[in-house]
Amino acid sequence: MRIEDSIEVISPLAVTAPDSMTGPRLWVVIGAALGLTFGFGPIFFSTAGIFLKPMAESFQWTRADVAMLPMLAMTGTAIGAPIAGYVADRIGWSKVIGLGMSLFAAFVLALAFAPASRLYVAIIGFAIGLTGAATTAAGYLAILPRVFDSRLGMALGLGMLGTGVGGFLAPVVAGKLGAIYGWRVSYVMFSALAFIFGVIAHRIIFSNLPEESRVNPTRSQDRTDIAGMTLTEALGTYRFWLIAIVMFLISMVILGGFVHLAPFATDRGFGGDVAASAAGIVGAGLAVSRVGAGFILDRFFAPFIALIAFVLGAIGFMILVWFPNSPALLLAAALLLGVSTGSEGDLIPYLARTYFGKRSLGAIYGGLFGAATIGGAAGPFVYGLTFDYFKSYTPIHQVSAFLCVVCAAAILALGKYPAAYARQGDARVFRA
Repeated sequence: MRIEDSIEVISPLAVTAPDSMTGPRLWVVIGAALGLTFGFGPIFFSTAGIFLKPMAESFQWTRADVAMLPMLAMTGTAIGAPIAGYVADRIGWSKVIGLGMSLFAAFVLALAFAPASRLYVAIIGFAIGLTGAATTAAGYLAILPRVFDSRLGMALGLGMLGTGVGGFLAPVVAGKLGAIYGWRVSYVMFSALAFIFGVIAHRIIFSNLPEESRVNPTRSQDRTDIAGMTLTEALGTYRFWLIAIVMFLISMVILGGFVHLAPFATDRGFGGDVAASAAGIVGAGLAVSRVGAGFILDRFFAPFIALIAFVLGAIGFMILVWFPNSPALLLAAALLLGVSTGSEGDLIPYLARTYFGKRSLGAIYGGLFGAATIGGAAGPFVYGLTFDYFKSYTPIHQVSAFLCVVCAAAILALGKYPAAYARQGDARVFRA
């Protein structure tokens, strides 16, 4: 089939929907970025480490006891993401995000009044992750593929700025609030911020969402007329499991390497300033790549972009293996790791939209996001176990570099974009 012929069979919604990054559509992106700034990642996960030691002292627990809080929260998010997407495909994201945002803020508030009960903290931690899943990229970014086609990558990149800004500011604010008011009052304040700005983001998004991007659950044709696979159909394809496994492995090794970068630096005799600078550079690389990858994805074949990003991660790990005693190269490796993991945030929704269409995008994206989340949660633990066994990070860095290369090659097996789910402008890239 010629490209010109394949365009004629594409869903009219995918071809004729306006796609300008102006007016109401721009406000949808701004709302998504604002929601992510005050969502689960910055408000809870980025601050959990700040309050870990004060909570342990308050309860007279070990740090490992308190560390179960973010671990269970990540588990809840991994489970909650596909559930939120599945429900949103049927009743719309407005209700799912509104309810999820409200419950997330309520459970953060409940944490502020936690007694010295491991069961209470475990349940609240899991509930924070489960309800907060709708306030992550699995919620806010899942809206954008229904609004944008030819500029989807740009929209995803700009929306992901929220996680970068929030992830940078939240720990700083948490440190200052915790020093003055303690962890309990700080969580009360963060709960209020999550709710207030969550409501503002919700109003910005859904008061500007184009009519053709809305799902009306009372009319079945609103879903069946949209080109794309159902979740069941997607689960029966090799592409879904290929993306899920690749993103699980990449998240595991990159985030594991990031969390253990500071201990690696101090083990090599570098000062705390070098370790802190390395962590900051990872954040900078992550923020830059999230925006940059979004713009590039609109112009080049997505699996090629993934290949480059994963290879950069492999180079970063090999720098840590070959030149472990160079502070300058340590910072270079940190930058490469940041760029690699930052691109992943744009790739998952982009690949989900491109290879599976819009019909059940929420559930499909949620499942892929959940796989990446589980990998990110497992990574630091795997790194810790490996270091405890070998008394060195070299073996796990070598394995991580190898897995990055394997994933880079494997992602190419996704093949050409399906013509039936093509976006505007896809004629200039590979398509079946």
